[in-house]
Amino acid sequence: MTTSTQPAKARKRVSPDLRRLVGSECASLSGSAVSTVALPTLAALDLDASTTQIALLAFLGQLPNAIVALPAGAFSDRHAKRPLMITADLTAAAVLATIPAAAFAGVLGIGQLYAVAVVLDIAKIVHSSASISYLPVLVEPRLLQHANSRLGAASSVADSAGSNMGAALVGAVGAARSILADVLSYLVSAFLVWRIRTPEPAAAPPEGRHSLARDIGEGLRYVAGQPTIRTVIAALSTLSFGLAIMNTYWAYYLLVPA
Repeated sequence: MTTSTQPAKARKRVSPDLRRLVGSECASLSGSAVSTVALPTLAALDLDASTTQIALLAFLGQLPNAIVALPAGAFSDRHAKRPLMITADLTAAAVLATIPAAAFAGVLGIGQLYAVAVVLDIAKIVHSSASISYLPVLVEPRLLQHANSRLGAASSVADSAGSNMGAALVGAVGAARSILADVLSYLVSAFLVWRIRTPEPAAAPPEGRHSLARDIGEGLRYVAGQPTIRTVIAALSTLSFGLAIMNTYWAYYLLVPA
């Protein structure tokens, strides 16, 4: 009886604010998966981009991960998380909306795609960093593993569904118009985060903070001292490197000959 009632008790502990955070992540991830399909397709088919230009587009889309991720994590620890997530989502929606607008006006160029790729990835990094830091605010420490599992499972489903939806939308309405789905997803994400009502702990006053560089250094030293975390990061880095190479060329060699 204890075993059978455990899932029901776990479900009752899931707060509405946690559901809103999970919904926000699912909305933004599913929309981002659409853009992952649409942006290289737009470059390859609509703009006749070369392999070098598509490679540069993929490179610029990944560059902020190497430069911004560590400062964004430390920055999110110093400030309220909800405003950061909402601002990042609205920024992503605004920058993506320029693509169909420029395409409709007939002025879309590869340079604009470069700029969008960089700003969009920065916005995603800021949102992700704040979201990870915000999750422990919404759930009790003993339920954090359950909440992380729930968030990870929902995010995986949303990412897969978004990729399929992106391929279908690009085929049905074209690459530029399909990006509007991602714009909508970020607006939905911002709305759901705005609906979260759980108060955050007050951030440390500026005079009591360490420097940003010191916080980043402490984080790196902590990771270096944890064998499990080091292994996970090494595996994810290798996977990301391989996926980046694949994403650089799939659009050109798959779509252009067809």
